[in-house]
Amino acid sequence: MWQSPTCNVCKCKLSLWLTFLVVTPPFISVVDSLMLMESMLIMKRLIILLLAHHLPVLEAKIGFVKDLSMDAQFPGPVYRQAASLPEGHMRPLGWQRRPDGPITEEPEMPATKEFFENYVSSDKPGVFRNAVSNAPAFTTWQDDKYLTEKYGDLKMAVRVKVARRRDKIESTVQIMKFKKFLYDYMYDELYLASVIPRAMMDELPLPKCIRCGTISERYHSAQLWMSSGGTSSRIHSHDNHLLHCVLFGRRDFILIEGKHKKSFDFDDEFVGSLGGHSDINTEMINAFTYKNIARVPWIWSTLYPGDCIYVPAGYIHQVRSHGRSISLTIEFIPFDRFDDNGCTLIEEEFIPLSEGSFLLSFEDGRLHLTETNWNEEDVRQLLILLMGKTDSLTVYKFENFYKDILGEVEEVPDPIRVFEFLTLEDETEITRKDILSLPHEALQKIADIFNSAYKDIDRYADKEKSENNEDNIKRYRHEEF
Repeated sequence: MWQSPTCNVCKCKLSLWLTFLVVTPPFISVVDSLMLMESMLIMKRLIILLLAHHLPVLEAKIGFVKDLSMDAQFPGPVYRQAASLPEGHMRPLGWQRRPDGPITEEPEMPATKEFFENYVSSDKPGVFRNAVSNAPAFTTWQDDKYLTEKYGDLKMAVRVKVARRRDKIESTVQIMKFKKFLYDYMYDELYLASVIPRAMMDELPLPKCIRCGTISERYHSAQLWMSSGGTSSRIHSHDNHLLHCVLFGRRDFILIEGKHKKSFDFDDEFVGSLGGHSDINTEMINAFTYKNIARVPWIWSTLYPGDCIYVPAGYIHQVRSHGRSISLTIEFIPFDRFDDNGCTLIEEEFIPLSEGSFLLSFEDGRLHLTETNWNEEDVRQLLILLMGKTDSLTVYKFENFYKDILGEVEEVPDPIRVFEFLTLEDETEITRKDILSLPHEALQKIADIFNSAYKDIDRYADKEKSENNEDNIKRYRHEEF
């Protein structure tokens, strides 16, 4: 591993003593010897100062690069380590029982209508091989140097492992500059899991099966996943459907029907949500604590660059990544009827992700609604969209969404109070019929909250960019090289 010139400062005294022992004759007095040593030390310091002044300051990451091999066995073997132990005890998820089979797969990406009829309408998972291949990212994103130079100053959400406590792993999400992540991810316990800033979308693909019709009107968000070495996700599910496509590396998927979530000490995202997660340590399942896991059926697939997987809303999944892994997820809100408006028989091989219209965006380290100028009819359509396939919107789902998009904004009304604009007192849900008949005044109140909040966000972002005081430097120092 190379070192910068300044790395040699710590070796000054050692090399000085070695030089002294070699070149100093035995008949020189102790006083003369000390004077000679002091002169050499001064000279060495001068040389170091000259090097520091005239050479660029370089920086080296100290540590070991994580294992980037991609030959891990999956599905793993199922066996007992001892007669007294259950199968797969303290082994990765999937070693407790054999899979029920591979996920249904096709050799290519289906057309949008076919995708809806064969997979989305029946909540059936599917894997599509060679589904995306012509995006510029397959070439340009091979090099972290390119990513650092072009997108390094963008802020991203990164999950960092902070502790392992008994059978669970604790992690936290940090917002950091992309270049900081790229500098650390080959060495440290972290992986990027972030809604994609708009600036990065031009080089990423919008997959064929979701480009048109009803699906294209229900894009929730697009997320980027990036890691190195053998990383392992939490057991989790989403409230929306998702299409996940691999650009680099290898990803192993375990899929489990949502009805089994009680076996995993699962926490719902909100009351009645299809989304949630478990903090169980997926690399070391305690088969005594979680006895039911050995009875839970599961299916699997391994994805390589260009492959995509469809995971229906509510389906539990766990993912292991190998090598330098980069992948893309597009979430879209569930629906029950498909309109093929805008679909054509012949489609272009590549359309950039930036052509999609997403409900949520991520800019300057903040998640927010893409649209920042709302009126009453926009709010009505948003409420209907949030209902998904159900016949009503609950206060719990509205509260969760409201906090996601306005959580960092100060002095906005409480989400429960805002929901009361739409309903009678103490009601916990509103039906589709009621939403369609809501008075303009009630809807405009919510539109005004959104518009006012996003003006505050813009002002705060402008202020943050213009400030260069010591407090601001300290706050973001960890994000810089």
